[in-house]
Amino acid sequence: MNQKIVTEFIAKTPDAELPPEIELLLCCARTCIDLERAERSKILLKEDIDWDYLIQTALWHGVLPLLYLNFNAICPEAIPNAQLAQLRNYFHNNARNSLFLTGELLKVLHLFEAHAIPAIPYKGPVLAACAYGQLGLRQFCDLDILIHDRDIFRTKNLLISQGYLLQSELGWEAHFVHEDTKVNIDLHWGITQKERPFPLNFDRLWSRVEPISLAGEKILNLQPEDLLLILCVQVTKDCWQWKEQLAKVCDIAEVVRVYQDIDWNSVIERARTVGSERMLLLGLLLARDLLGTALPEEILQRIQLHSVVEVLAQQVCERLFMADYIRTADRPPKYLDREKNLFYFRVRERLQDKVPYFLHLVNVAIAPTTEDQVFLPLPASLSFLYYLIRPIRAIAKYGLSPVKNHLGF
Repeated sequence: MNQKIVTEFIAKTPDAELPPEIELLLCCARTCIDLERAERSKILLKEDIDWDYLIQTALWHGVLPLLYLNFNAICPEAIPNAQLAQLRNYFHNNARNSLFLTGELLKVLHLFEAHAIPAIPYKGPVLAACAYGQLGLRQFCDLDILIHDRDIFRTKNLLISQGYLLQSELGWEAHFVHEDTKVNIDLHWGITQKERPFPLNFDRLWSRVEPISLAGEKILNLQPEDLLLILCVQVTKDCWQWKEQLAKVCDIAEVVRVYQDIDWNSVIERARTVGSERMLLLGLLLARDLLGTALPEEILQRIQLHSVVEVLAQQVCERLFMADYIRTADRPPKYLDREKNLFYFRVRERLQDKVPYFLHLVNVAIAPTTEDQVFLPLPASLSFLYYLIRPIRAIAKYGLSPVKNHLGF
């Protein structure tokens, strides 16, 4: 494995060394390990491995099945018996859970079909089948299904009639849990929040779906070009929310590996049309720099034109294995968080996609809270004054610099 390529993105200096546990994850986070990475893994396993840290980190990043797959294939004798048994048990439990969720997905899809509701499953079992080749090689705990926004009302009612309980509803999705089986379904008619726009045209996606085999049945799957773009957008969404997971990058890498005939010009054009080219490039660049995914010349040329993407990829890689950064107690409120806000503004190439988020930040910043009401109780007739009190209290608490600098484009 070319350690320098990965190290220069995760460490501040290209000569710094990765912890062996992290390098092992990067070597093994794939369905097909080459000879060079296999040999590097054998060398790393001779070091003093913190097995608890390795296993917990792999579990958090959603790549524990891949870690076991490759350990078991290249050097099971190098793994302590207790840890190998732990990995094996998790692998088989994950496979059983994946089979169960796959059966539940097929039931739901049949239900939707019987009620003439067009639906496109993505991620979960479908992605495991089409990109990983085995259901048990990808960790997932819920079922994601895309529907047309005109079908939202009747689809929700249909799920409720089948024993699903509506847990939460956002502007782009609704989350359900079955009262008996505890199966989680995320029903999507969008991918991102309205203030972070990514136009999802269900009719166009539906016109390009392709059949695949899942557990012996034919179901519809997103076209590879559409799937790749959506996966890159979701990786970026996780990055601006500071919820990065290596597994999400693995998804992109495996899709690129499996679909050798991707129409890259078409992917770029679709991304440009919806103002998401930088998000596409960021996801692909992470797959290259972390997992060695080979990118075509068309993509490399676009990365050169959007050089800010390389800076953003560096930031993501530096954060990826930092367990505590999301729990820092003294961070300012989200609307004043400079790193998150700048990340979003820099990853969007069009002004029209930046403005909704800026307005959202302004609205959140001045919207009255319970704390404001406790700070200064006012009669209903003067409640409009809270819109003045809110920013004044924020400035008093956090100073002027967040207001002046943390909302910059």
